[in-house]
Amino acid sequence: MGLRLSHVGSLRPAGRTRLVARGVSGASSKCALLLLFLAVALAACGGGAGTAEPTPPPLRPEDGALTVRGFEWGFEPQAIALRLGEPVRIVFENDGRTLHNFKIEELAADDIDSESSGPLSAKEGQLFVGAEAGQRGTLRFVPQEAGSFVFYCTIRRHRELGMNGTLIVE
Repeated sequence: MGLRLSHVGSLRPAGRTRLVARGVSGASSKCALLLLFLAVALAACGGGAGTAEPTPPPLRPEDGALTVRGFEWGFEPQAIALRLGEPVRIVFENDGRTLHNFKIEELAADDIDSESSGPLSAKEGQLFVGAEAGQRGTLRFVPQEAGSFVFYCTIRRHRELGMNGTLIVE
């Protein structure tokens, strides 16, 4: 006997329905309904394994320079790879509609030079560059420490909304 689902009318508030299994009883009915629920939930989530997009490899500078775009609410690229001791120039382009910035956390570096546009600028020795909407700034430095570091926008709640990424120094 096959499983048949049908709507059961009852005195329930409008918009609520109850499905019951006909032709199957007891634990089998509950198991069938659970399997149906799981199938619907998986379909709503986009399916199973293999549907996630692969993470792109970190962007590396070309001729010592690379461009990082900031926007609501992220960075492109989200991962950057640099070489230890090699000078780099990061051009930060703000493609967003509001003020954004780019700060690298805890990386030891030499020869730091930052040119921001707008009201935010770097403090002495800080790996930071800011830019008004539609503008750009430039950050130059030489990484002096290997490892993985975080970069993010310091504007209130921007980091929590997704404006962060990873910088790897090899």
